[in-house]
Amino acid sequence: MTAAVGVLGVGLIGGSIGLCSRRNGARVVGYDCDPPALESALAAGAIDAVADAPELYARADVVVIAMHLEATLRELERLARNPRGQGSALILDVSSVKVPVMTAAAGIGSFVGTHPMAGSERAGVLAARADLFQGAAWAYVPTGRESLDAQACDFIRSCGANALAVDAADHDRIVALTSHVPAILASRYGDLYQGEGDARQLCGPVARELLRIGELNPAMWRPILRANGRNVAPHLRRLARELEAAAETLS
Repeated sequence: MTAAVGVLGVGLIGGSIGLCSRRNGARVVGYDCDPPALESALAAGAIDAVADAPELYARADVVVIAMHLEATLRELERLARNPRGQGSALILDVSSVKVPVMTAAAGIGSFVGTHPMAGSERAGVLAARADLFQGAAWAYVPTGRESLDAQACDFIRSCGANALAVDAADHDRIVALTSHVPAILASRYGDLYQGEGDARQLCGPVARELLRIGELNPAMWRPILRANGRNVAPHLRRLARELEAAAETLS
C-alpha cells in the first residue's frame, strides 16, 4: 500500500485520486495554484493537508501531476532541470497526450507517463469521486524499468483501474479517434443545438449525450487538441468529406 500520495492539481482527476488514495489508507498532500481549490479539496476530504511543491515531493511516495497540459509540461521541465527536487517519489502524470509529456520528462528517472480513461463533463474537485476510475482503462507508457513500471501499475490498480501498456505515439494516435475527435464533434453539435431554440422539447438520449460531452472545459481542451493536432486533423478532414457527401446525397 502507498503510504503517502502527493497531488499537484486538485481538480476532478487529482481530487478523485486523492479521495481514492485516502479510502485506501494513504495520507494525501495537495498543491494547487488556486487557493480556493485547495480549500474545497480539504473540505471535500480529497486531501489531508496542503504543501508547496518542493515539500510535497519530499513527503510523498507517489506524486501525481494532475494539472492542465501546459502546466504539466512546465512542471516536468522544471523537474528535469532540478533532479534533486524530485525526491525519491514515483512521479506520474495524467495528461491525455503522451508524446510531448514524455519528451519533457526525458531527464526524470522516476517518471511514468499515464492517462486514465475516465472523466466527467463537470470540472473541479467538487465533482471528484473515489470510484471515478473503477473498471476504467488507465494507460501507461512503459519505461523499460520493470520495478518502476510495476510501481506505476500497482498504483493504477489501487485506484480500481486496469493498467494498459501503450507506446506514447500509439497512445496519441488512438485517443485522437476515441477521445479528441468525439469531443470536437460534441462541441460543434452543441453550437448547432443552441441555434435551434425549440430543440429541447424533442431532445433524445443521443442528443443529450452529445450535449453532455460538449460541455467539457474549452480552456483544458485547446492545448490538448493543439498538441495532438497531427493525429486529430486527418480524422476531421475525412469526416468533413463524408458529411459533405452525405449532405449532397440527402439534398
